[in-house]
Amino acid sequence: MKKNLLMLCFALGLLATFNSIAQDTKPSKSKAKKEMSDADASAKAAAKAEKKAAKDAAKEGMTDADKAAKAQAKADKKAAKDAVKEAKADAKGNAEATTDAAKQAAMNERMAKVRAAKDAKKDAKDAADKGAVTADAKMDKAAKKADKAADNAGLKDDKMSKTAKASTPAVKEEKATPADYKAPVDASKKGPNGEKVMTGPRGGKYYINKNGNKTYLSSIKG
Repeated sequence: MKKNLLMLCFALGLLATFNSIAQDTKPSKSKAKKEMSDADASAKAAAKAEKKAAKDAAKEGMTDADKAAKAQAKADKKAAKDAVKEAKADAKGNAEATTDAAKQAAMNERMAKVRAAKDAKKDAKDAADKGAVTADAKMDKAAKKADKAADNAGLKDDKMSKTAKASTPAVKEEKATPADYKAPVDASKKGPNGEKVMTGPRGGKYYINKNGNKTYLSSIKG
């Protein structure tokens, strides 16, 4: 029993010792890390201060001519940068202007084509209307001419008919006798229906129609 108690006390003592050592080890690591961080920060601060001091020293050691040259270089650099920026802006503006001009030219060309097509259509319509009017006028003229010719022909026919009636002697008929059938025949002439034409004793020409009448071709009896 005493032996077990001693063993337990020994184990507890070892555990306590181990915990103590572990606690001592952790703070030492954190402390070392902190010291390294502080050293880095100090080194950075020292480097920055050294750089600033060198810069100030260089600035103090510069002559007025160096300062003027530096200022001029800075101004030239800024001017070059502004020139490049302005050139880009001008190029962009020229490109946009060129595009706008091309668009306007294309639009003007399309409008010109539309106007030309419209004018051509109007001219064609005017020509067609003019042609129709001319054709109608020609037809009216031809119709009037034909009417006039018909009227003239009618007048001429009437005149010729009147002249023919005036110049044609009246046909005289009389009952044919047996002696009339025996008169000499004129073979060179025929009646209106193919009748034989005879010659009377005094040279008169006659034919005997189907009614038995002697019809003279002239006013002179045979």
